[in-house]
Amino acid sequence: MQKKKHIYADNAATTKLDPLALEAMLPFLQEHYGNTSSVYSFSNKTKKALDNAREEIAECIGATANEIYFTSGGTESNNWAIKGLAKYNSQKGKHIISSPIEHHAVLNSCISLEQQGMSITYLPVDSEGFIKTEDLQKAIRPDTICISIMLANNEIGTIQNIPALAKISQKHSIVFHSDAVQAVGHLPIDVNKLKVDLLSASAHKFNGPKGIGFLYKKQNISLSKFMDGGQQENNLRAGTQNVAAIVGMATALKNNIRDLNLTTMYLNKLTENFCSFMQEQIPSVSFNGSSLKRLPGHISVSIPNISAESFLHILDLKGISVSTGAACNSQKTKISHVLLEIGLSEDIAQGTLRISLSKNNTLDEVLTIAKTLYKLYNKKVI
Repeated sequence: MQKKKHIYADNAATTKLDPLALEAMLPFLQEHYGNTSSVYSFSNKTKKALDNAREEIAECIGATANEIYFTSGGTESNNWAIKGLAKYNSQKGKHIISSPIEHHAVLNSCISLEQQGMSITYLPVDSEGFIKTEDLQKAIRPDTICISIMLANNEIGTIQNIPALAKISQKHSIVFHSDAVQAVGHLPIDVNKLKVDLLSASAHKFNGPKGIGFLYKKQNISLSKFMDGGQQENNLRAGTQNVAAIVGMATALKNNIRDLNLTTMYLNKLTENFCSFMQEQIPSVSFNGSSLKRLPGHISVSIPNISAESFLHILDLKGISVSTGAACNSQKTKISHVLLEIGLSEDIAQGTLRISLSKNNTLDEVLTIAKTLYKLYNKKVI
């Protein structure tokens, strides 16, 4: 019996490693394995590779090489940006502004700081996940030291108007951080046009290896050290750099940026086909987030009177990988905080699936997902 082809459509969770990124990594896992902090000539190639990767990544986001700091990924970058800024500016102020639809790496960092005496304001969002500039303006206080708003939401795909929000931040001389983990490698990114001071990214979201990411830190912004140790990363983030992963990250990002326009058009076509089929077959279906300003290939779909979690497990048995709009832990299932904050009822939120496509998906795969959902909705035998 021929094995059924697996359909992977959860690229917002992680992406397939770019073959060229893997190829670029291999020499630094096998042949050029010298420690970049060592002084002998055997380490020269790893040092050069590290410098080149830093320059390439900087070029991809409109930054300079000395503004790129390598981390273990988006979670570390977010933690370092928010906590490092709070610690460094503890005498200046104790107020941070964020949003209730941030990734838990940001939300839990804020909760941790709140337990240490910081004050956190969470700005409301509308039904599409947007923050109003007037709400940000009203929330600013004399002791506000940081504003942290994500560029693109990981659950509903909405792309926030960061330049408009950051402009307000600049006016008040407040540091602006953006979690861009879902956006880097999928949207045109220029930190100067975004007007951000700090920006987080993670390689495995744009076809790079897992366990590596970066933090963009504008030159005039000061942070406390992430951890003590050696003098790596300009004496701010100790630890021997993972050169192979860093090279892989730079290669994957360059390739994604090179093909960005074509990939975006392709993903928009796949999305349109999926949405059209679902709307024709299930008229009561609804889609969450902005219809215009959203991540390419990112679909948050709510199907009435279903359990998305049950659907997910059935789809998994059929070789289709998607995710739900709910975050689960070992104790109980929680309704997605993002879906509730944009005004969805618990019933609708529980019937929400996230389908995130990539350049590796085909139209046939996308229609297979849609047809399978329709058949499940009608409780037909598949």
